[in-house]
Amino acid sequence: MTVSEYIFEYIAGYGCKTVYMVSGSSAMWLTDALYRNKNLTAICCHHEQAAAMSADGYGRINEIPGTCLVTIGPGATNAITGIAQAYVDSSPLFILSGQANSRLLKYAKETGIRQQGCQSINLGPMVKPITKYFAEVMDPDDIPQIMEDAYYAAMEGRRGPVWIDVPVDIQNRQVSEKCISRAQKQIFRCPVIKQEDIEKVLSLLRKSERPLILAGNGIRNAGAVEELKRICEMLSIPVVTSRGGLDIIESESFYYVGRPGSYGDRASHFAIQEADLLLILGCRLSISTIGYYPERFGKNAVKIMVDIDEKELAKNDVPIDHRILANVLDFLKILVNKIGTSRLLHKEWIEHCLKNREKYPTIQKEYSKEMPLNEYYVTGCLSKLTDGNANIIVDTGSVCNIVSQSWIMKKGQRYLISGGLSCMGFWATAIGAYQENRALIAIAGDGSTQMNIQEFATIKYNCIPLKLFVYNNNGYMLIRHNQHNYMNDRFLGVNPESGIQTPDFCKVAEAYGIKAVRISTVDELEEKIKYVLDLQETVVCEIICQEFAPIVPRIASRVMPDGSLKAAEFEDLYPFLEQQE
Repeated sequence: MTVSEYIFEYIAGYGCKTVYMVSGSSAMWLTDALYRNKNLTAICCHHEQAAAMSADGYGRINEIPGTCLVTIGPGATNAITGIAQAYVDSSPLFILSGQANSRLLKYAKETGIRQQGCQSINLGPMVKPITKYFAEVMDPDDIPQIMEDAYYAAMEGRRGPVWIDVPVDIQNRQVSEKCISRAQKQIFRCPVIKQEDIEKVLSLLRKSERPLILAGNGIRNAGAVEELKRICEMLSIPVVTSRGGLDIIESESFYYVGRPGSYGDRASHFAIQEADLLLILGCRLSISTIGYYPERFGKNAVKIMVDIDEKELAKNDVPIDHRILANVLDFLKILVNKIGTSRLLHKEWIEHCLKNREKYPTIQKEYSKEMPLNEYYVTGCLSKLTDGNANIIVDTGSVCNIVSQSWIMKKGQRYLISGGLSCMGFWATAIGAYQENRALIAIAGDGSTQMNIQEFATIKYNCIPLKLFVYNNNGYMLIRHNQHNYMNDRFLGVNPESGIQTPDFCKVAEAYGIKAVRISTVDELEEKIKYVLDLQETVVCEIICQEFAPIVPRIASRVMPDGSLKAAEFEDLYPFLEQQE
């Protein structure tokens, strides 16, 4: 068996069925081995960034490492953005890259020469900081152990991408049978949860009158969604979710309050600041979640943080009272067993939180009367009509903020964003997030759509029934807001008048042989969305939206005399309420 054959046999062996790739000469034997492997299907993308993002989407949806295959030099460097995104969002994937002859690579590494070999570049220093594991295969007999170590790294603890760089002269070399049989599987180990930590949490929960859970993407990665719901029911605790954890609880749940952050909602911000106990589960407390005064986040609460990543627990910006290194699933299971048949009731507290949720809706009634279309109103209509059996991918920028604030999450839906990196063009992740018998929806702004527009060809060729909704606000609305608020309307690179021109997306879609629909008015909105969702084929639906729609509620900042920005308090979202309220 050759090195290339072994790699793809291993990948198929753990359950991966699809590899996302862009072909290239220095990955020639890897490509041929993939072609000959009958258990794998290749999806050929038109840009390596999209291939990496597709593998990321596959990993998130299927909860096993996705796989991306690229070639040497620019093929590998093009993939770096997608890999960085997977790294910060804890998404497991393998990236395989072709490389120059091993002799040339060795010389380049030893001497530090800029380049030795056509298109070759020393990848290790570039990609090690954004991967959990990186290996160059310099000896064919090393590949069995490399694959074992890489899989372990991708899936152990906080998940993430791994990178294997394979020189072209190594790819077709034989692997000895003794090395295949000698490869040692790594055993996944989870941190041991201390009994006193569980007892302390239970004691604090029993004393608490206003407990609140802040749940993040770690709940999903740990497979703890059902355990979270059980804890909510057993202890009568309401929940707010970070952006990464948005799909772990449906919007209509009795325990769901809202989604905090720089672009959050009032109900969740009030709940966090009123709570006397905050149980933070699998959420890394990013700045975009906690606001600009971390020392005052959850200012009235005893804060307990449970996370699998020691580095996240070690941060000292938010004053955490109790830090517990644990797999969230293990922690919740032990907690459930300890609680047993006892129940806690916080009926008045939950009713108070739900009353705020009802009192301060994100989608205002007047939005339905605005023209051009208001993106909040569009999102409300689209989310209402989208089935629960759906994978939803949301690109970045103003669209991500608006949709994440206002999407009505239904039971069974998955919701994917580029959380940490906030990468334009993320909509192409939908290629890897496609699953048969589930609706596939992507939402992107006109600017973000452009970033991976070449993948219209990939989607059409592979008959992926994606419904891509393009919110066309004539450029980059989020940056337009920033330049309006802080630069006295000195606009650059945000619309046609300042250097950015976006196309007629319906004409572009038709050029690729994809059905196109345009929505321009309120009267046709619901009918045309229904039409698009019912079609059993790929559709690009361009929705003409406002250029300067308000993105609210949000944490607003003011420019001070010295040029610095001063943000409002976490609970004081813009548009500002009366101080008493």
